Amino acid sequence: MLQLDVQQVISQALSFLLLLWVLRRFAWRPLLGILDGRRRQIEDALQQAAKSREDVARLLAEYQGRLAQIEDEARQKLQQAILEGKRIALEIQEQARNQAHAVVSKSKETIELEVAKARITLRDQVADLTIEAVERILQRKLDPKSDRALVETVLEELEQPAAQR
Repeated sequence: MLQLDVQQVISQALSFLLLLWVLRRFAWRPLLGILDGRRRQIEDALQQAAKSREDVARLLAEYQGRLAQIEDEARQKLQQAILEGKRIALEIQEQARNQAHAVVSKSKETIELEVAKARITLRDQVADLTIEAVERILQRKLDPKSDRALVETVLEELEQPAAQR
């Protein structure tokens, strides 16, 4: 049943070896080269991905640090603005107080001046009324009874408003 032809086995073995040599020479090396190239590309891609991850992590850390720095700067500027606002408010209050004191002082001076003018006017009027009363008394001087009546008349006239005289 199984008869082996040695010549046929040897020729098939030589053909197989020749095929292996041809495949190794012309197909195996290019296939291995292609596979090695693909392996290198995958390794390079993985290295680039790892580098990209590291860059992203570094950029994220820088971003978070910068964000924290910006928040600190914003907080400081806000505090400075609040302090500046308080300072300006105090200046405005101080100016308002100074202006109020100036107005009060000016009003006091004006009132004192008006009071002084009123006193002078009152004194002049009293003097005029006294002179007028003395003139009337001197013009009508008759006797003590008449003097008394004359004084009472002048006093009544003085008590009446100036518009009725």
